[in-house]
Amino acid sequence: MLRALLICANQRVKEGIAASLFRIPDLDLVREWERHPSPDALLRSIRIRGVNLVLLDADDFDRAKDLAAAMDHQMPGIPVITFGSQEGLKRLPRMKHKGMRDHLMLPVSDAALADGVFSARRRLQTHPLAEAKLSDLYTFLPAKAGVGASTIALSTSCALAEELGARTLLLDCDLHSGAIQFLLKLGDGASIVEAMKLGGNLDEDRWSQMVGHSGKLEVLHAGGLEAEPDADLEGLQQVLGMARAQYEVICADLPSSLDSLSVALMQESRRIFLVTTPEVVPLYLAAARLRRLTDLGLAGRISLLLNRKSSKKLGDEQVAEMVGIPVMHRFSNDYKGVQSSILNSAPVAQASDLGQSILNLAHSLAPHLEVKPAHTQRRFLEFFRVSSVNETMTMRD
Repeated sequence: MLRALLICANQRVKEGIAASLFRIPDLDLVREWERHPSPDALLRSIRIRGVNLVLLDADDFDRAKDLAAAMDHQMPGIPVITFGSQEGLKRLPRMKHKGMRDHLMLPVSDAALADGVFSARRRLQTHPLAEAKLSDLYTFLPAKAGVGASTIALSTSCALAEELGARTLLLDCDLHSGAIQFLLKLGDGASIVEAMKLGGNLDEDRWSQMVGHSGKLEVLHAGGLEAEPDADLEGLQQVLGMARAQYEVICADLPSSLDSLSVALMQESRRIFLVTTPEVVPLYLAAARLRRLTDLGLAGRISLLLNRKSSKKLGDEQVAEMVGIPVMHRFSNDYKGVQSSILNSAPVAQASDLGQSILNLAHSLAPHLEVKPAHTQRRFLEFFRVSSVNETMTMRD
């Protein structure tokens, strides 16, 4: 089955092409656009709706060229049929290297359109598109409030987006004490609670209006911190379905309590990162969390993250013995470096142990992606500068 998307600025032409497409067997026109969208909006729609054929109005050549370039870069091989007037015909050779092979002259006849669709169908049979891989979900569970799980989740998410170039979504699921909205200065945008309430009415247009942006990272924050007593778990599945179709990695920052929303997210997770610090109380609570998650059948997904590691405190072996699982990643206690970055309005040094530990964790979540050259590695470490302002308060999660 072909799933087609039509972009045409001329209403009369669009209606005529849409009517012709409806008469072609085994073809579903899943979306029509009356104007050229942004490349990001187009790619988002293609991923969410499973589009494998695009019909593109080429008369607005500059916008069409940008869309063609985006598809060629992000989705090489997707069939694109362009159409336009005689005046724009001479520009078309400039789009050939972007994967445009079929062009229809206006007015488009049923026969010409059917031939173009047949050609696209045959191309997909001989050169099928790579099967879309649903994104992995990683949850960050603090052993107790204040161990720095939010800092690690936020910084790892930013490293994935900025340093590795992965399409990344960060969900703040601490509906009572979430700090991501404040740390990223996201303003009063929509929250994950609002997204869950939309349920089946959530589509790519609403999604693009709801997510917050911090550089390349996209975020759904926790909202007004007045969580309703019962989480909308059906709405959560709608949110996750929408997210998994368009991101490579999803990170979720959880509260320390094992509420129904957190449990549902962990049950959907590829890995659960249990975050602790090397003090007795957090380690005791980490062990309790591990026992509870084991009862839920989730023990095989849990990895232990040791934050604020210090040579003066318990070592990895002692931590592992107290919690019940080995330490997977550790993060140094770099208060001096963090405070220095605040005073100098500069990011934490990239070469620091803390910065490299965050990058190592991010790379383990997307091992197929290459880290960018060092001179571009900047943004994700800045979040330590932002969040560390709160470390002197509570380092809340």
